Amino acid sequence: MNTLRELEPADRQRLDTLIRHANTERHPAMTDFIGGGHRHINEALRNALPPDEAVQGFLDALPLMTDYTGASYRVSHIARTGLAALQRGHARRFADLGAQCAFVLPRSAAAFALRTASAYPREGLCELYSIFDESVPQKNLSSAWLTDLVVVPPATTLCLKALRFVASAGPTDAGPTRVIAHFAGADPSCAARYDLVSGVRHR
Repeated sequence: MNTLRELEPADRQRLDTLIRHANTERHPAMTDFIGGGHRHINEALRNALPPDEAVQGFLDALPLMTDYTGASYRVSHIARTGLAALQRGHARRFADLGAQCAFVLPRSAAAFALRTASAYPREGLCELYSIFDESVPQKNLSSAWLTDLVVVPPATTLCLKALRFVASAGPTDAGPTRVIAHFAGADPSCAARYDLVSGVRHR
């Protein structure tokens, strides 16, 4: 998705480090996840279905991936009830039972969102721009397919630090308002968690 020559020096260094430390391509379960299996795997995880071979293979391989420490960016879709839960409080705890794919470079997240939006339209859902800070546990999934891909493991507890609504910057300002959420890592035992997609309380 990115070539090192196209990047600013700081981004080039971050991406080079990510690529050099990645071990993704040694594990077929992870390359299958990146290659399209993420939709099936996340559907099973979010619906608490019994894990099949693909899901179990992903869960077994994920701890073997190298850690990534740093900011990352994700564009996803959540229900309106999920957005309402985000709006109800600063410092509220959230979790996604699925694996949240994110990117080290913001422009990669935006480009990926544009491609998936046309391929997989999601009516009735809100687009959420998530920024994960360096305290959020993440795994390095850099590969030849997506060089700056990382993932937040399933059910990771997140603390909402800030929520912003940014109006479209287009010439007519007719585009949808962007919802931007800033997340930090959090202790899963210290507060009730809400589902990031649906807004339903987990416990």
